[in-house]
This record gives sequence, C-alpha cells and structure tokens, in this order.
Amino acid sequence: MLLTILFAQSAGQQPGQNTGVTISGEIVDGAINGADIIYQSFENDWAELASGTSSIYTAVVAVSMLVAVVLVSFASLGWYRKFAEEGFSYNFVNEMVFPLLVILMLTNNGFLLANTTIALKDVSANLNRSILSITRNGVRLKDAIRNVNADQSFILATQTALARCEKLKDSEIDSDGKITSPRQTCIKAKIEDAQREAQLARKKRGMSSGSGSWNPLDIGGELVNSAIQGLVYVILSGLSAGFQYIVQLSFLLVAYVAPIFLVLSLLPFESKPLYAWLSGWLGLTLILISYSIIVGIVASAIVDKPSSNPLLMQLIQAIFSPLLAVAIGTGGGMSVFTAFTSGIKFSVGLRK
Repeated sequence: MLLTILFAQSAGQQPGQNTGVTISGEIVDGAINGADIIYQSFENDWAELASGTSSIYTAVVAVSMLVAVVLVSFASLGWYRKFAEEGFSYNFVNEMVFPLLVILMLTNNGFLLANTTIALKDVSANLNRSILSITRNGVRLKDAIRNVNADQSFILATQTALARCEKLKDSEIDSDGKITSPRQTCIKAKIEDAQREAQLARKKRGMSSGSGSWNPLDIGGELVNSAIQGLVYVILSGLSAGFQYIVQLSFLLVAYVAPIFLVLSLLPFESKPLYAWLSGWLGLTLILISYSIIVGIVASAIVDKPSSNPLLMQLIQAIFSPLLAVAIGTGGGMSVFTAFTSGIKFSVGLRK
C-alpha cells in the first residue's frame, strides 16, 4: 500500500517492514508547525537584506543607483534654470526633495530602503500573529489550526495502521473455547493507541488537550480508501505548504525590486510606480491575513465539532482558502492603487 510505504519510510522503516511504529512523528510535526517552518526558512534572507550582504539586493541597488544618477542629472538642468528664475522658492525645493530622498535611500547599498522594507514586513507579520492570537470557540486560531492538523494527520496515520487489522480474521475460537474477534480487537487497540499518542503529542508541544473524540466507526469505515486518501492528503499538504511558501517568497521578491520601483518614480509621470509597489505589498499582506482568518475560523469550527475526515482541513487549506485570500488581496491592492492614482489626479487638478 502506497500510504503504508510513505508513513513507514518517514518513520525510519523500509517498505514492507513494520517495527511497531504507527504514527509518523515527522508528518505530525510538519502538519503542526508547517507555517512556522516556512516562515523561518526565509529568516536568513531577511537577515542578509538587513545587513546589506544580500548579493541579489546589492546588484539591484547598484543598477537602480546608476539609473537614479542619470535621471537626477537630467532633472538638474531644469533645477538650475528654475533656481535662476525663482531662487529657493517652494516649487524649487519641492522638486528637489523627492530625487534627493531617492538617492539617500539607495546609498550604502540601499541600507535605509532595506530597513524600511523590513519594518513593513514586521508590521505585516505582527498583524498576522495578532489575528492568529484571536480566541474563537474557546481556543486561539493558531492553536485551532495546529490541533486540527495534528488530529487529522493522526487519523490518517491511524487508518494506515488499521489496514493491517483488516487482514485478521473476523472471528475465531481461542484456546479456552471462547469466540473472539481479532480484527475488532486490533482496530480498537490501534484507535486507542492513536488517541493516547495524539494527547501526548499535544501536551509535549504545549497545545491544548482538545476533545480527541474521534469516532472509531468513522475511522474504521474509511479503511478501504486509505491509500487513495493518503495520496490525496500528501498532495493537498504539498499544495498548502506551497501556497504559504509562495506568499513568503513574494514578500521577499517585492522587497528585492523596491529599488527599481523607487527609481522609476523619478520619471515625470503623475502616477508613481512607488504607489504600485506599496499597493502590491498591501495586497500581499491582505492575502496573508485573509488566509489566516479563513483557515483559523474553519479550524476553530472543526475543533468545536471534531471531524474524522482527514482531508477536510487540507482541502480548505490547499484550495478554497488560497483562492478566496488571493481574490480579497488582489481586489484590495487594486482598490488602494486606484485610490492613490485618483488622489494624485485630484490634487493636480486643484493646483491647476
């Protein structure tokens, strides 16, 4: 069975070998701490960005600085003429402030711009943590997500362990002449072991104890499809992790291209590319927090009424929540960008 091989190998067993391990610690850890692991995988990149040692960011800043110098050089011709006509007037100073600010932000390998971007990242991350700390149905959203993922990964692993019980006889006569049911005894023992291990895993990781009330009949009744469910579970878990990975990677990429958008804002256009960059960052933040809210609310509902379907949470995390979060984030980002451009046009009209 495919899922048996997958769980066995992740528990240090070879295909076809069983050493008594029925619950894969690695899979449970991944289900519980998946988002934290993904977030931590980019910490080194953000640290390099903050210290100015990121080769990618340094290269982008170098090119952007060159373009900025060229654009400021051309603009300085107009400044000389305006200074000769008006002196240190409001319009003259107003035109010089932004170009000089751009040059200042890009000096020293873009140190000021990088740390400004990191400050924005911290705001987004802290906002997301605050949302995940909200309590609903008596449990924090973060704990609800971790509990449900852990429970459902345990359920799936239990289904794999129970597949061995199906090979036993439904009834037989023991040495004392009593009729016994080896299959039902095995199923009951495996389920009780899994529930006990789930509670111990929660206590070990400082998670709330939860109900742990799985329906043995529901778990046993789904054994026929355990291989298919295992394959789908692995795919959906990968999609969920992939979406969270892409969101975190997008934040890093947006930070890397910040110098380009900043320099392009020196061009004499009414709508500054910098506003598009800010709108994109806000859109990513909306995607991040929308995803956390959607998954957290669903998880808190499942914690309140436990489900024995191991695919329910993964289906929501991998498909429905990302689609809805992206729609909300994209719409919010476009609305902000439209508001920026409309405000600029309105202010220009008033000046005229």
